[in-house]
Amino acid sequence: MKLFLFGIGGTGARVLRSLTMLLASGANVPADLTIIPILLDMDMQNGDTERALRLVDLYRSIRQTGYPNGPKTDGPTAGARPFFSTALQPLGTLQTPGEGSQQQIGDSILPKLTDHQGTFEEFLQVSSLEDIDREFLKLLYDNSSKPTNAELKLNLSVGFKGNPNIGSVVFNALEDSPVYKYFVSAFNDQTDRIFVISSIFGGTGSAGFPQLIKLLQHPSQKVPIRNAKKGAVTVMPYFALEENNQSAIDQNRFLSKTKAALSYYQNQINLDALYYIGDRPGSKLYPNVEGGAKQANNAHVVEMLAAESVLDFARRGAGDFSTDKRYLEYGLRRNDRTLDLAHFGDSTYTNLLEPLVRFTYAAKFYTDFVPNNLGEAFAKNLNLPQQLRTATFYTALDNFINAYKTWLRELGNNDRSFSPFDLDTDFNGLIRSKRIETGFFAKGISEGFLQDVAGKGENNLKAAYPISEPRFMQLLMDVADKCLEKLGPLNRQLADA
Repeated sequence: MKLFLFGIGGTGARVLRSLTMLLASGANVPADLTIIPILLDMDMQNGDTERALRLVDLYRSIRQTGYPNGPKTDGPTAGARPFFSTALQPLGTLQTPGEGSQQQIGDSILPKLTDHQGTFEEFLQVSSLEDIDREFLKLLYDNSSKPTNAELKLNLSVGFKGNPNIGSVVFNALEDSPVYKYFVSAFNDQTDRIFVISSIFGGTGSAGFPQLIKLLQHPSQKVPIRNAKKGAVTVMPYFALEENNQSAIDQNRFLSKTKAALSYYQNQINLDALYYIGDRPGSKLYPNVEGGAKQANNAHVVEMLAAESVLDFARRGAGDFSTDKRYLEYGLRRNDRTLDLAHFGDSTYTNLLEPLVRFTYAAKFYTDFVPNNLGEAFAKNLNLPQQLRTATFYTALDNFINAYKTWLRELGNNDRSFSPFDLDTDFNGLIRSKRIETGFFAKGISEGFLQDVAGKGENNLKAAYPISEPRFMQLLMDVADKCLEKLGPLNRQLADA
């Protein structure tokens, strides 16, 4: 099954960043799932987008080398999926047998929406209009010289700066864009699905989401697209911005725009599943940046849970959908500002958090243990002393795991905070809610334990994995599984507040 995933604007990119982390950890998804991420944004230099692009590229590189024959889904731990097992495939790499397939869009997950790089006024070709039409546009859009107010003078290359009234006009041209035409040609399977990620309080997401849904459901679309199961996650306000009198983004309008959009969605948006998520902004203020490379917000638990909504939609069988609209919201077990593993429901824990625990052990093994044990037999057999810092596979894995740790730290330092791991302590204290006991007879996860597990594991994997990179990938999972055995069951009960 292919899931065509449209991520609109900065929120789409941030949620895709979290989704890539979840998929790397082996989050629970259908075994045959392929995700086609398509980012839609005028701001091609956005910092959040750049991080997502780089992460997906690393993911694909690791997966290609680590699983040359495809990942095996029968892991040693019951129900555990391999790391990096779900395929992430750019739209432009799909074969398109239908009409329009000759129009190539490249292999980036951020295809260009339009070649226009100027102002909104130039996009509308105001200079070619008659005088009466130009004056009418000035009634509809602010034309002042003040940067924070100007709408007709808005430079579209940095997005819509929280103005969905502008974005909706630009997105009206989506149907004629090369990316949409390529999508139409590529979408042919009756089992494939469509999912959209957007915010409800900004400019790009608020504008692009309803326009895209209207287009997907239009009677002119071909039958597989009209009949496809469609879902979306609508991200409501969840952060506050620093004061910036020079910025055109006014966070005081977030709630009013959200209310107006919710009213519209109720009557005009018809999907098989519509997920809502948001949060009361905490004390951490995000920089008020209008776009470009400096817009790179710290990861937030709302984005992680929005990413889980994508996977929840993919896991649902055809029988889970009906002709009635389905609205889904997310709730925590208790409304604390600092979250641990026990704050989440059982399905989230099983599908999402257990894989994160497993992957975090593997990440710590890779960064904290392997470089200091290159003289061990397992490392020599894998040629790690020569390959660890130079080979493409290991440098990609190193960059991804460092990005993963950065993501975890950002989640922990945000408000609301999600901080289940202590990355700066030893293996026995990695899980904050349960330290593995050590003593004279119980050494826990010691260096000797890891040396033994890695040595025996690598030796046992030689026959099934003769190539070193796939063998190392499997070894990471085997070591993580042994660490989970040492950890044992976690207490799922919340401590008294």
